[in-house]
Amino acid sequence: MTTLYTAYADDLTLAEALGMADVEGGCALLTGPTAFTVAKVSAGSCQVPGRDIDLRSVYEARVFTPRLELRWREEDKAVALTEEENLLPPSFPERLDPLQAVATLPARYLIWGDVTGSTPEWTTLRSRQVGTVTLPMAGVTTRRVRLTAREYITADDLHGNAYVAEERLIGFEPYAVEGAE
Repeated sequence: MTTLYTAYADDLTLAEALGMADVEGGCALLTGPTAFTVAKVSAGSCQVPGRDIDLRSVYEARVFTPRLELRWREEDKAVALTEEENLLPPSFPERLDPLQAVATLPARYLIWGDVTGSTPEWTTLRSRQVGTVTLPMAGVTTRRVRLTAREYITADDLHGNAYVAEERLIGFEPYAVEGAE
């Protein structure tokens, strides 16, 4: 059985939430009114190659490392999810009951585009459908990349039906179709 711990706080800006949660070096999926941006968390801010992101224009964020996910919405609500209770930000005063998962499953989502370049910190993908996407990951030698997550399966107490109660983003990984690359 796996336990997922959750803590939350109200009245926090995204910058404040980033400073309180242990997400340094993590990836941030940032949604704003004119752009969806994939950034890297560094020194309490979110960066893309060559510049910092203006966090005031972001209205929703999912920020993750392999050990913790931080979710934030423009209503200044922040939620942290982790399997390690000691990683919950002490300054997030509210706790939800721990989620007891009877099983966990890996989830993977293919990112649109083919890898067109990789630096020591960033990998760029390109496709006609979405244009260029730059991800904070290094050294990709495959053609494709996947977003990885973990699904938490629980069972209904009354009927015993199993369902995905929560999903936590974990990171990116290179992807190659077996025998194709």
